[in-house]
Amino acid sequence: MELSQHIKDHRARLGMSQEQLAEAIFVSRQTISNWETDRTYPDVQSLLLLSNLFEVSVDSLIKGDVEEMKSVITEEAKRMNKLAAVMVVCGAAAVIWAVATALMDLSLPVILVPALVVFIPAAVAAGMVEKIKHDNQLFTYKSIEAFMRGEDPDALCEENQKAGRAWWGKLIVKTLVAMIVGFCCGWGLLSIIQKLVG
Repeated sequence: MELSQHIKDHRARLGMSQEQLAEAIFVSRQTISNWETDRTYPDVQSLLLLSNLFEVSVDSLIKGDVEEMKSVITEEAKRMNKLAAVMVVCGAAAVIWAVATALMDLSLPVILVPALVVFIPAAVAAGMVEKIKHDNQLFTYKSIEAFMRGEDPDALCEENQKAGRAWWGKLIVKTLVAMIVGFCCGWGLLSIIQKLVG
């Protein structure tokens, strides 16, 4: 992206080190390094501080990056759609396999091992979707919907930031609840099927 080069150029023009620039806009030196190497992108507040310090408009700082950012959003949205398809197909295949083999009165290892083999890609895809959501600061349904349409998700809105602060806790709780519910449903389903067959 061009912003990284603009930051380097303006910093050099002012004769500032990364550390001095970091102090001037209240971030760490590592943050400046990440911006200059395209690892991360400044938030809106940092862009405003940079534009004031460099005495240039925000538009001139991010010129050329807007289209590239839209392209990145569109590609990530397509990737999320593909991962969602993997989750649905593999999850459904695991359920179908478990029910079908339980009806055939097979032993538990014969039922579980192939079901796990099919379920693991679904779980990995779900984890990858969560990482994309986290990396793009998508913590509300509204921001996720905008992202999936290839639009700016407005990741910095107060509602989204508030949801983001609770993201890790919610992820852990959701994972534990899903494991418990899945175990209970699987156990109950197997018990019902065994009673019907036996």
